[in-house]
Amino acid sequence: MNKDEITYAIIGTLLGAVIGFFAANMSTPGPTASAPVASDSSSGSRTVNSSSEELPPGHPPINPGETVPAPPLAGQEETPARTAPAGETTELPSLDPLPASSREERTEQKYKNIQILKGLPASRLDSIMFAFKNSLGVDCTYCHVKDHFEKDDKPAKQTARKMIGITRDATAKLGGAKRVTCYTCHRGEPRPPE
Repeated sequence: MNKDEITYAIIGTLLGAVIGFFAANMSTPGPTASAPVASDSSSGSRTVNSSSEELPPGHPPINPGETVPAPPLAGQEETPARTAPAGETTELPSLDPLPASSREERTEQKYKNIQILKGLPASRLDSIMFAFKNSLGVDCTYCHVKDHFEKDDKPAKQTARKMIGITRDATAKLGGAKRVTCYTCHRGEPRPPE
């Protein structure tokens, strides 16, 4: 094969793909080709959200505007989520650092071996740690060496650092619509329920 034959083969393949693309799109109706949905429910038209359709046997009634939680999957027991002890919460305080101009004492100034929570107000660290503790249903020694909180001897502490990054990233991806916390997945368990 010479250079011209290879060039013609490539051009022919690309031209065939382009023509095939247009031919397929012309022959297949797109989503805009569907019948228009009437906004007036009295017109007799049926919509996806119409509750006048017959439901399968055993289906719970549908009430517009009401949210009903799904039952557990077949073969699985429903386990109630643990709640935080009285007076404590699973609500995670903000993990956003202080602005550079702030004179408030920061975590890394008051505590040893702060790695991922740098820049936070030192006064907020205890409430963050209690939120972790309550969201996982564990005590402080699950991640920390008793009386030596700065040590990195326990693998759970490294995992917690990674999880903080994951929750920050997930919250950022949601764009402020929702806030992801430890409790979002863990529900009071050291390992998230499957």
